[in-house]
Amino acid sequence: MKVKNFIYLPFCLFIGTSVAGALPEIPEPFKYGVGGIENGKIYIGLGSLGNNWYMIDTNQSEKKWTKIAQWPTVPREQATATIIDGKIYVFGGIGKDKSGVITLQKDVYSYDIAKDKWEKLMTRPPVSLAGHVSFIHNGHAVSTGGVNENIFNGYFSDVELSKGNSALTEKVNRDYFSKPADDYFLNNHIISYDPSKNQWKNLGTTPFPGTAGSSVIFAEQQIYILGGERKTGASFC
Repeated sequence: MKVKNFIYLPFCLFIGTSVAGALPEIPEPFKYGVGGIENGKIYIGLGSLGNNWYMIDTNQSEKKWTKIAQWPTVPREQATATIIDGKIYVFGGIGKDKSGVITLQKDVYSYDIAKDKWEKLMTRPPVSLAGHVSFIHNGHAVSTGGVNENIFNGYFSDVELSKGNSALTEKVNRDYFSKPADDYFLNNHIISYDPSKNQWKNLGTTPFPGTAGSSVIFAEQQIYILGGERKTGASFC
């Protein structure tokens, strides 16, 4: 499988909502989470929802949000979700480990829509996935972008260790945020996950440096990477 024609657009895209029908309010404030749509049913979860997931069926005349099976492990932000053959696949993200330190998450879970059940898969992505983008191509989940695991985890570990020492905390922050963009080593590898084989493939690299917090559109065999950042705290929007 080959994925071609990556296009990076360093701007924010604003889309008006005047043509969209209104849906009921989400039961809880929702940000930094994931979502997807399958057969007119919208699924959302993670982020500020914690372990909660919700579904709304837009085919019904009376539309309402329904809580589905809870996320079974560490709540997280900046993950991605794709829906393939009736299952939602969630990749990566960041969340607090058992010690309370923010850490990049490397597990992969699937949600069986028909069974309303989560399952931890016996696999891990070959590169760190947090702040990345994902899309579907020929039944595979393709991902690129995101932060560097060692640099990201190292920063939050150092912040935790420097608690109570304001001078050291200031140095940790200064050292982290003052680096040139290239020294964050954001991911520009393109990887593909085949759920039917539970296998990953290396599809090469993007023709531009890695980004974090971007958006992606896949249309007519063109892949558009929109906005994001190359340096922590410095957005291209």
